[in-house]
Amino acid sequence: MTISQRLDKIQMLLKTADASVLEKIERMLERSTAEVDNSSLTTEQKEILDVRLANHDSNPSLGRNWKDIKTELSARHGV
Repeated sequence: MTISQRLDKIQMLLKTADASVLEKIERMLERSTAEVDNSSLTTEQKEILDVRLANHDSNPSLGRNWKDIKTELSARHGV
């Protein structure tokens, strides 16, 4: 089923659905969101990012501009 077909089906369900169908959809979305939350960063990864962000906040001039990095990569590797 294509994305367009899925969106059409969702719209149809929302237009014709009774409360029980909407509640089922809501539970599915909540489960999906919980799964995404469970696959998020670990505590260690969050701590590493917090340290890096603090370092950047204390001295932002040490960082590099993403545009400059892309230009450099393009020049070196034709990316």
